[in-house]
Amino acid sequence: MSQENRFIETQLAFIRHIKDPETNPLPEGVEDRRMNIYRDLFFNNVKGFLSNAFPVLELMYSEDDWQKLARTFFSKHKSQSPYFVDISKEFIEFLSNDYEMSDIDPPFMLELAHYEWLELSVNVRKESRIQRYWRESDGIAKVTLSELATLASYRFPVHLIGEDYKPEEPGDDYVHLVVYRNTDNEVNFSLLNVATVQMLSLLSERSMSIDEIAEEMHKAMPQVDKSVIAAGAESTIKSLLNQQVLCLDN
Repeated sequence: MSQENRFIETQLAFIRHIKDPETNPLPEGVEDRRMNIYRDLFFNNVKGFLSNAFPVLELMYSEDDWQKLARTFFSKHKSQSPYFVDISKEFIEFLSNDYEMSDIDPPFMLELAHYEWLELSVNVRKESRIQRYWRESDGIAKVTLSELATLASYRFPVHLIGEDYKPEEPGDDYVHLVVYRNTDNEVNFSLLNVATVQMLSLLSERSMSIDEIAEEMHKAMPQVDKSVIAAGAESTIKSLLNQQVLCLDN
């Protein structure tokens, strides 16, 4: 084996041991005392990011069980991004595709994790363009969904879950939320009804006027008078503009 190949193999052995020291032996010639520094440093960094990104999910576990979950992610998942800021997204990918739930995991595990990741994602998201937010003195020509807002639907009421509320079964209906960030850099959520979800779904695709929104929604609800839909849409749009879920079309 060439010197270059030996160096590469040493690096790979180092990585394998760092990720899963119980399965992979120490690299040849490396002192365990020194290697322990790296083992703790790498794992504790990743575990710290998970704890910061998923504080409510962590509350659902004992300290030992959370440690085991973090260790399983650290040792088994092959991350596609080298950036620490993407660890939370990689954790969602791991839970969705590679992790097999056990009795210690709450039934809402994946949905709660996704909701907490979404809050973090919205918090660090960058706008691709300058958005124009509504003031009461402004007219309303066309509106669009803010780039800093995302719709999500869950079977469990993830926005209510905490130490004192741990549902065992999903509700009868889906919980619809929009998670958004305002100009004060505050991340908030709003609970939505089905009609508002339909409206925001339309506005996520293109900007529309109130009349255009009413026309599209009337197609989905032909039994409701169009003027009633338009009045309801206008009231809802003004509320969402105030929250900065929506912004004016430039």
